[in-house]
Amino acid sequence: MTDSVRSFVAVRLPEKVQASIFAAAQELARALPQSGIKWSRKVENLHITVKFLGPVEEAKLTAIGDELARALAPVPRFRLGLHGMGAFPSARKANVVWAGVDDASHGLGAVAAAVEGVGERFGLAREQRAFTGHVTVGRSVGSKGRGVDARRALDAFATRDFGGMTVDEVHVYESRLGGEGSTYVLRSRAALASN
Repeated sequence: MTDSVRSFVAVRLPEKVQASIFAAAQELARALPQSGIKWSRKVENLHITVKFLGPVEEAKLTAIGDELARALAPVPRFRLGLHGMGAFPSARKANVVWAGVDDASHGLGAVAAAVEGVGERFGLAREQRAFTGHVTVGRSVGSKGRGVDARRALDAFATRDFGGMTVDEVHVYESRLGGEGSTYVLRSRAALASN
């Protein structure tokens, strides 16, 4: 049997942006005690997920990384702003709590489309929901899909600014599950065009 690797494609955030979002998430966690939300435990794990790949065979993961490098090479670098916090599907029924991404140039959308195309060539299911860039900071657990009413707590974070960044590469990560939170291992990089 071939070993498979739990993996995903993401945009890494600068450390300063990660620290700012992590601090806000900790504040939000204090405002939502006993909520049943499992919060991110490692500041270095904060990122923008482009696509969760799931368990992928080692050789296939390497090939996906190579193909992503080719597919993303013509995509120009772009700027993102990170600000505000919210929840999916809504602040009233929060199942996923996130920090917002401002993608005015639609560069992240172009990256997501290219990643979906590569995924399809390797037999990975296309995401059914429209891509919305965000940084997950917490997930509701044990609520059977009902979510948490986080409206009042989230209001204080609606306009919080976490900084900006230039996206110049996209990463493929392995996700190793553990008791103290997942550990992400960089498996490959795909550079964007330098404009």
